[in-house]
Amino acid sequence: MKIQNRKVIGKKKLPNQKRDVLTYALFMIWPTIQFVIFYIGVNFNSMIMAFQKYDADQGKYLWDITKNIERFTQEASNKGFWVMLKNSVIVFFGGTFVSLTLAVFFSYYIYKRRTLYNLFKFVLFLPSVLPGVMLSVMFKTFMSEAIPTWMEFLFKIKVGNALENENVRFLIITIYGIWLSFGSQVLVYTGAMDQIPTEIIEAGKIDGVSTLREFFSIIIPCILPTMTTFIVASIAGIFTNQNGLYNFYGSTALPQDRTLGYYLYILVQTDGNGKSGYCYASFLGLLCTLFDL
Repeated sequence: MKIQNRKVIGKKKLPNQKRDVLTYALFMIWPTIQFVIFYIGVNFNSMIMAFQKYDADQGKYLWDITKNIERFTQEASNKGFWVMLKNSVIVFFGGTFVSLTLAVFFSYYIYKRRTLYNLFKFVLFLPSVLPGVMLSVMFKTFMSEAIPTWMEFLFKIKVGNALENENVRFLIITIYGIWLSFGSQVLVYTGAMDQIPTEIIEAGKIDGVSTLREFFSIIIPCILPTMTTFIVASIAGIFTNQNGLYNFYGSTALPQDRTLGYYLYILVQTDGNGKSGYCYASFLGLLCTLFDL
């Protein structure tokens, strides 16, 4: 009798399982169409270029995957590619985890309406409002003229332009990039904290939680989905972040300071007549896409 009941239950579950699969398939139709049109369709020409080369004599693209592979192999053997990848990973960890940690603390300070929180909000949001090129020019002038002048006036020490010092140049530009993206993160996390129900905060106060305990036990868990989304979305930045190098040096940044995002950009902008760099840039882009998957 028990075996018969199991068979009956199994037969009743089977239609439900089929219905669940059908429902899932129907829900996936629309995002699949969007992926095909807005990703594969838009980037289809770039994907094809990854298997081609540009012949300047004939003025057209020819099928030849070996040239891109040979160029990649040469750059990898010369360690040029790995240096750019290392710099990109450093920028990613600095911009994601260091900046994220500081942004969450500052956001909590602003959320709690502490002393001078409006001033902090203004200073942190200002870089997000001003054009990036203008900020880069201001920062270059500050590092090349203001800092040396102050050091000589205050401490009688002559220092040069730190942006021309090979030992600290990359670090300074990376810190500048973190500061530049700091305001937008604070804006996002402050907005997420403002969405936390006041009842939860009041219940914590009734239980006698301290400010530090409130931050780690209430605030962080409530905004954790926002933090996770930001980390996952920023993974693509490993291959696209220029670290502000083009604003500082144009296409003349030294190889030891380059990132993959900067290299892909100058491949298209300055490699020959522009078209000769498209194929190799598409090839690298395809490799980066496969890594993201």
